[in-house]
Amino acid sequence: MDIRRIREAKILLPSDDPDHLTPAEQPPARGDIIDLRVQDADWSRLQAEGRAISGCHLTNVLLADTHVSDTRISNTLFDACDLASARWASLKVDRCVFRGSRLIGLQAAGITLADVIFEHCRLDYATLTGLNATGSVAFVDCTLRETAVLDSHLNAAVFADCPMPGAQFVRTTMRGADLRGSTLTTLTGATSLAGATIDESQVPQLTEALLADLQIHVEH
Repeated sequence: MDIRRIREAKILLPSDDPDHLTPAEQPPARGDIIDLRVQDADWSRLQAEGRAISGCHLTNVLLADTHVSDTRISNTLFDACDLASARWASLKVDRCVFRGSRLIGLQAAGITLADVIFEHCRLDYATLTGLNATGSVAFVDCTLRETAVLDSHLNAAVFADCPMPGAQFVRTTMRGADLRGSTLTTLTGATSLAGATIDESQVPQLTEALLADLQIHVEH
């Protein structure tokens, strides 16, 4: 089992054994989606409810506007995939990597995350409700422009070098999270960051965000 360390987080990676994967262009019409290798395909019509997605390697797959619910996604790599405006509900996502993928406008509710990496991804304008990090989770060099994170538990999550202009954190706990290198200036809901770690250069950014949250005007 390969493990990647991102700051203090140790994250179990998907298995990297292409020999056991079956080449495919489309998912099976019924049943679980298991051990497929898919490249340059259009899966935008995918509707998965109560199915498992496991052991897959998806490269440049169009998954925009898909609807996935009551599903476990595990041991899977999403490489340069387009999940814009996808809708996720009641998912368990574990041992997965999203790399160089677009998740713009993602609507996600009731998602459990463990051993998950989002790297070089765009999560702009996403609405993420009820995220629950039960294991290591890392966002690395991702953009979260005007992303809304609501009613979530992201304790010990890593946000490494992530611009967050206009992001909102509402009724969310992030104790033990690592936000070093991320941009916090125009973030709202800064009190959700209680117990998180930042670096010295972020102190003015966080101060500005807190003053805005509290509607405090500073006279010069």
